[in-house]
Amino acid sequence: MTKKSCIISFLIIFAAVLISLPFVIYLKVLPYAVSNEKVIAFVSEAVKESTGAELVVENPELKTQIAKPFAPRMLFRIHELSLTKDKKQMLSVKNLETMMSFEKIFDKTLMLKQIGLDYFYADVNALMALAPQPEQPQKQQQFDWKIDWLDSLLYLKDCEIVYALDKATRLDIKGKNLVISDTREPKLVRFGFDIDITKGKDKLKLTIDDGDKVFIKDKKIVVDDAVLGVNGSKVFLKAEADKKNNFSLTVFSKKFDVKDAVKLLQTNLVVPNGSDMLVFFKDIKGDFDFSVNMTNKDLNGKVTLNNGSLKIIPLNNLPVVAQGGVVDITANEIFLKDFKGYYGTSKANHVQMAGNIKDYTKSVDTNIEVNGVATNDLTKNYLSKLVGCPLTLTGDSGSKIVVKSKYNKIDLSIMGKIAKGYDILVDGMSLSPVNYDRAYKADMHIDGNNLDIKSINYYIAQEINKNSKIRPILTVDGNMDMATLQIHKLGFNIPKPLPSEFLNVLIGQKVFKRGTIAGNMYYLSNGKIPKLKGQLEMHKVAIPSQRMFIKEGIFNTDKDLLHITSEGKFKRSDYKFNGNIVNELIFPVIIKDINLTVDNIDIDRMLMSMNKQNTQEVATSQAQEPVTAQTLVSASNDNENDYDSYTFDTGLLIVERCVLHVVKGFYKDINFGNLYANLTLDKNGLLKIQSNKFDFAEGISTLKVLCDLKKHDYSIRLGVKDINSDLIAGTLLGLKKEISGKAMGLIELNTDDSLKLNGRIRFDIQNGTIQKVGLVQYALNFAALFRNPITMISPSTIVDLVNIPEGTFKKINGDLVMKDNVVEKIMIKSSAAQLSSFIIGRYEIETGDASLRIYTKFSSKNKGFAGFLRNLSLNSLANKVSVTNRNDSNYYAAELKMIPELEIGEEESQVFLTKVDGDVINFNFLSSLKKIK
Repeated sequence: MTKKSCIISFLIIFAAVLISLPFVIYLKVLPYAVSNEKVIAFVSEAVKESTGAELVVENPELKTQIAKPFAPRMLFRIHELSLTKDKKQMLSVKNLETMMSFEKIFDKTLMLKQIGLDYFYADVNALMALAPQPEQPQKQQQFDWKIDWLDSLLYLKDCEIVYALDKATRLDIKGKNLVISDTREPKLVRFGFDIDITKGKDKLKLTIDDGDKVFIKDKKIVVDDAVLGVNGSKVFLKAEADKKNNFSLTVFSKKFDVKDAVKLLQTNLVVPNGSDMLVFFKDIKGDFDFSVNMTNKDLNGKVTLNNGSLKIIPLNNLPVVAQGGVVDITANEIFLKDFKGYYGTSKANHVQMAGNIKDYTKSVDTNIEVNGVATNDLTKNYLSKLVGCPLTLTGDSGSKIVVKSKYNKIDLSIMGKIAKGYDILVDGMSLSPVNYDRAYKADMHIDGNNLDIKSINYYIAQEINKNSKIRPILTVDGNMDMATLQIHKLGFNIPKPLPSEFLNVLIGQKVFKRGTIAGNMYYLSNGKIPKLKGQLEMHKVAIPSQRMFIKEGIFNTDKDLLHITSEGKFKRSDYKFNGNIVNELIFPVIIKDINLTVDNIDIDRMLMSMNKQNTQEVATSQAQEPVTAQTLVSASNDNENDYDSYTFDTGLLIVERCVLHVVKGFYKDINFGNLYANLTLDKNGLLKIQSNKFDFAEGISTLKVLCDLKKHDYSIRLGVKDINSDLIAGTLLGLKKEISGKAMGLIELNTDDSLKLNGRIRFDIQNGTIQKVGLVQYALNFAALFRNPITMISPSTIVDLVNIPEGTFKKINGDLVMKDNVVEKIMIKSSAAQLSSFIIGRYEIETGDASLRIYTKFSSKNKGFAGFLRNLSLNSLANKVSVTNRNDSNYYAAELKMIPELEIGEEESQVFLTKVDGDVINFNFLSSLKKIK
């Protein structure tokens, strides 16, 4: 063989090998690789490394053949395939058998001859989690291959597919005995599916089966009135489709239940974010008819609302009833017409709606107009509760709502007119004269969740028509997030004074009453901390819940501070106020620097009011939260005579510096005034008040007050001079007209919720009196002494003889220690020229019960005739009263030393001990008298 022949032979053999190689791979290599255990193990290991899932493949088999003429076929069988991860089943396939023909591969058509399996299960979410998600959305590639399956044999004995649309919504699809098996036309398509959709407690069930209404004929699949069940409603399907993607579909239903449509929307399965469309509505009812015809070239349909009703949640569950309406659908536009109904409880509250939606598959260019009438039913029963204060419409008002939107950006206009003779009242107050026309218009823009309130204007004029050019007497504008209801900006502008009740509409609570307001004020929340911006004036405005009357008030803001000047009345007191508050609307509110003048304070009422507050819980939960009217003003009470209603919750207010001027005040019978004090209140509710000098109980005093307003612990320290001791004893101890004289001393008291006194009182009195306690005549009044004629003389005679009718002493000093309204230790010393006394014991302020030992020392020296008679009387008394023995004298020695010495000497003195146990106020006690010396 020549060299040339060898080369040609080699090339022929090489070409034959190249030509036969694909056939060898197709006929021999692929079937071998699919069934090879090593290949299966390699694939399983690769799946585990990349996804962490366990892949199990049992008995895979691939058969390939080339029929004549050129018609490659592939038959694939597998006994079982499963995919699990963390012991959770994600995919399961049993007894799969499929055959594919490639005879039209050059026409980009794959011919499915057969596909069947006994069981199929898939957890869609778990399978999706195995595939890595691209960082950026990939552009979808167009698939130009076709799959011809109309001549195939298909069967599926049992299947289940589960899919969670979101965290709350689960889709469970179950099917049985799905088959296309007949070889003669029409080939019946057998199937039955149950689709359960669960969202929280709501359940929706979809059912569909062929009902002998689905078949393949003339290379077309035909659906002839198949039934789709949606809970209790039925939807009928008519359809036809061929291999060339030509199709026609008709979907229709009679009296479809609106509740079933609502449940379908809430799943977000048919309409993405469909549940968001329903968040402002509840109790949606009714039924409708619809018919939609669709082909690959055209679309038309009609929806007829038979009846319907719903409640609008943001409008205090305002009921709306639809009595009818028609929706016409074309390929490019949707028309809404003949929608009629009413709201509230009366058919007189009629509404009508019409409009159109262009380009509804893309830009959704919407133009809808709603016309109706606003009545007092709307303002009184719904808007009043929404805004938190009474609104009254004295006549009907024609109104219109215009909705325009494109690409989900909505422009909303609301307008109406109140004719002469009618009025809208805010808490019973008119915003304008009744003999004028009034009109309102609101323009808003919605972009996603952002609501931009461009303007809400209120107009007044002698006559208002379309050509009127007038300025509004009130404008409201702002911006908020509708999803979170967070307000970014909200404010108003009032060029001329309006009734203060208007503010109640903005803050959503009945706070202000009577008087007028003017100016502008905005709530701004663009940064981390919300602020106020503007200037506001108030004139003769009342805040009933706080018993406050603002005669004149001016509020100005800058970036950091809110400047306030105000005067008026708080409860029973006139006040003047000016100062600066930190311009941050979060708790606690910080008062930087204020001057407060109050003409009258009742300390007793103030303490009782503070004790009504539940301050601990409020301060803990509200700290660092945005300020709202509901939290700042914790009580709303229209009874203006209730001056003890509770005011502001503590822990929500900090006062860094306050100069407090109290013109006059009182605590029970103690009057004080001309008080200038420094006041602070810290974040823990600790109130401090300190003053160097002020009028107190007909004398002067210094003051230091410490109040824990959270724990309701109160303490006061008073350094007093030249005060009326009778006022102190009567007010604090309940001993009226027992001790008199000008006193100096130190009063240190504390109390709590109970208002029971604790602490210590120390005092010195010059030239004072003790009316009962400690005087001889008080001791001689004891019933046990005078029911027995020991002395043979009357008490009045004894008083005359001792010649101390008023119990006057040159010096009186005392030390009282109190605990829970009980004076646990009484030590009072008094002295005069020929008389001194020492009182020791305890006394209960509330009951008047006492346990006292009263030592009285007299001089026996004669000074004139009165002294002679006194000595005669005392000697006579001493002879009749038993004298203690030496042991008793030793027992009382410590207390005897506490008796002040007599000015005229101790040589001829006598000491008597009176013991008292019982009610000394009402003379209901036991007593005894001893002569100690």
